[in-house]
Amino acid sequence: MSSYPAEKIFIVTIRYKRGQHTDVYVDFEEDILKHTGWKFIKASNNIIERIFEKFFLPYLGFRTFFFNLPALNRNRILFSTLSGIEYTKIIQHYIFQTKLKVIYQFDTWTHDNAINENAFRSFRINVAFISIRKAADYFNSLGIPEFEAHWVPEAVSIGKYLHVDFTKRDIDLLQFGRRWDWLHDNLAPYCRSNAINYQYPEDDDISKRQFLTRNDLICALSRTKIAVCVPKTITHPKIYDLDTITSRYFECMASKCLILGHAPDDLVSLFGYNPVIEIDKFNTTNQLKYLLDHYYEFIPLIEKNYQHVKDNHQWSNRIADMQKIISRRLMSFGNNLQSTV
Repeated sequence: MSSYPAEKIFIVTIRYKRGQHTDVYVDFEEDILKHTGWKFIKASNNIIERIFEKFFLPYLGFRTFFFNLPALNRNRILFSTLSGIEYTKIIQHYIFQTKLKVIYQFDTWTHDNAINENAFRSFRINVAFISIRKAADYFNSLGIPEFEAHWVPEAVSIGKYLHVDFTKRDIDLLQFGRRWDWLHDNLAPYCRSNAINYQYPEDDDISKRQFLTRNDLICALSRTKIAVCVPKTITHPKIYDLDTITSRYFECMASKCLILGHAPDDLVSLFGYNPVIEIDKFNTTNQLKYLLDHYYEFIPLIEKNYQHVKDNHQWSNRIADMQKIISRRLMSFGNNLQSTV
């Protein structure tokens, strides 16, 4: 079968940089454009976004809409990354009929299930790549017409990160972003009394940024010996009920940090081993002391994690996987998307 022309595949890119994790989405979008030959179009403009946010988004929790209007150019394939229920980004383009409508969705949380289901139905989404495995399984169980979900974990562009020599790292312990208050309360006094350089968010108000720029974060990670990584089910159990692999694990591995915390089951399955030092809840201070005293003994694990991410968990790897899935879906229409990665 003839290949589907790359110039008819469009990625809807971020128009406005907003939110604390926008750089992760930008990395993903830039890598798609770099590796595929697809074209890009900007996300919905401000006026259209405001109309959607006022008159449609509040009602997606309990009803569907007909967001599949006739179009002159129906041979396009549209692809977009979404942060949760950020459907404002796609409304301008996905409201019309196309050959295929595809999304990659970060943060598909249970409390948004109704909105997401109605959005998938309303926009006639054909393929949803979802970063949370259990969420993908759930939406596949609903029998949404002409829809399929696939688990595609988050990833990283390893070239964006730095790592200084292990002997020159001056941050002993780092928490960033979401703070695990229980761990902080246990370790902060010990670190202060033992001259351990422990850096952390001043509080758990996620609207206050610990690092003013992404470069500040990258620099801090490159200087860090031990970084804390746990899923949101641990830091915010009242809000989140699905363990998931987030890009912070990969960011720490790309920076050659030793990770202390908890590995979700999906991360262990993905790696074939546990890349995380599991926190000892009954002996946290002694565990930290041991890790710092024997830090160089863990360098083989750090290097193993780094190489595993480099070989298997970059956005380029995920893009190749998604292209294969899109290709299989197109074959049902009598077309085959030729991978260009």
